[in-house]
Amino acid sequence: MFAGATLLALALGTGCAEQIAKPTVFYCEGAGWYSSAGQVESGLRQAGFKGRFVNYSWSSFLGPSTDHLITARSGIVASGLADRIEKTRRNGPDMPIYAMGLSAGTAVVLNALEKLPEGIRVDHVVLFSSSASSTRNLTPVMERVGGRLYATTSPHDGILRAIVTNADGGGGPPAGKSGFAMPASRDHRVALAYSRVVNLPWRASYLQFGWDGGHTAATRSDFVQHVIAPRIFSKTPHPLDRPMFRTVNSNSRPPRKTATAASAPPSTVGLH
Repeated sequence: MFAGATLLALALGTGCAEQIAKPTVFYCEGAGWYSSAGQVESGLRQAGFKGRFVNYSWSSFLGPSTDHLITARSGIVASGLADRIEKTRRNGPDMPIYAMGLSAGTAVVLNALEKLPEGIRVDHVVLFSSSASSTRNLTPVMERVGGRLYATTSPHDGILRAIVTNADGGGGPPAGKSGFAMPASRDHRVALAYSRVVNLPWRASYLQFGWDGGHTAATRSDFVQHVIAPRIFSKTPHPLDRPMFRTVNSNSRPPRKTATAASAPPSTVGLH
C-alpha cells in the first residue's frame, strides 16, 4: 500500500508548471542510482545544448531491487512521464524533445513512449546500459519517435551480466549487454521502426571518453559530449551509425523537424 502511494505521489508531483517552450531533455536515472544525470547534462551542455534538462524522478526510494522489479514497470510512473512529454510537446510543437535513461530508467522511458497519444513524438531517444529486454518489440515505441533510438551495449557490463530479470519483465538478455534484436516478424511497420534503431556497442576507442564498458560509465560527460551529442543534435544520421534494418526507403516517414543550430549545435570533434 505504501509503495502504491509512493508511486502515485511520484507521478503527480514530479514538477511544476511547464516553462516557456525550449529544447528539452527528459532523463530517467537507473534503479537506486542517483548521480548520472549531472554527467549526462554536463556532456550535453559542453556540446552546446542550451535547453531544459529534466531529471524525471521515478524512484520509490525503497531500494534498487524494488525500483528494478516493480517501479520501473509501473503504469503510473510511465503515465507521469508521458504526461510531461505530451505537455512539453503541445507547449512547443517545433521544439526538440529528447528522452534518455540509464539501466532500469530505460524501461520507464520505453513504457512512457508507448503511452504517448497519437501525433505526439519525441525527436530522439538514448538508452544507456539498458536493463530492458533485448527482445522487446520496439515498433510501438518508434512510432512515437521522429528520429532515432540509440542504445549503448557492452559485454563487459558486470551489472547486466548478473541480472536475472529484466526491468521491463521481458525475456532474453538485457539490451545493454547484447543490443536489441530484430523481431521475427519483419513487415513494413517493423522494418520502418528498426531502420531508426541503432545499437552502439562498446569499443576500445571509447576509453578516451571515459567509457570502459562498465554499466554507469556510459553516462560519462566526455562520452555524451563526443559520441552521443553529435548523433542526436544532427538533422541527418551519423555517418558511423549502423541501423538494425537498412533497406527501408528513408522517405517513407520523414522525421519531424529537429533542432536548429542555435538551439542544439552539433559537436565539432571528429567522428566516433
